[in-house]
Amino acid sequence: MSEREPPPSGPAELRDQLDAGLAPFLSALDRLSEAQQTELRDAAGWTVRDHLTHLVAWADGVAALLRREDRWSAMGLANVTPPSTDLDYDSLNEQIAVQQRHLSASEARAAVVAAHGRLVAAVAALSDEQLELPHDRYVAPFTSDTGNPVGTYIAGNSFGHYEEHLPWIEAIAAGRPTV
Repeated sequence: MSEREPPPSGPAELRDQLDAGLAPFLSALDRLSEAQQTELRDAAGWTVRDHLTHLVAWADGVAALLRREDRWSAMGLANVTPPSTDLDYDSLNEQIAVQQRHLSASEARAAVVAAHGRLVAAVAALSDEQLELPHDRYVAPFTSDTGNPVGTYIAGNSFGHYEEHLPWIEAIAAGRPTV
């Protein structure tokens, strides 16, 4: 996931950025057929649908983080123990993909929209000051002052994440599988 600098200046600006980032992403998806989204694979074996469910899980994880809930459970991941610097993200991402391979392309797209709504709702509950708190203030025991502002983390796991995955998605759909 990419992180974006500088962080948004407040929850309203961030919500605008969230919506502005989702619209072109969905528009790009809407140009793809079901087969392009579920049959073609990249070099890692992922379909477009796998990329979508990956994005859903990470957005849901951030929404849970903002609500000070266990983000790993919200992502459908069991037995994840911090610190996050020791995590094998490739393994976590593969777990997410495998769990959601039963979804159709339209169900995966709907899940992206629903996860977006949950993230927007979590952001709407924040004050300007809460958006400026460091990421680790949202991780139990909620006392650390390390990490980038949580607004940067939100951006990197939502519209920044869509921007990161869109070229891969387009390459898969065009039959140019890359990692």
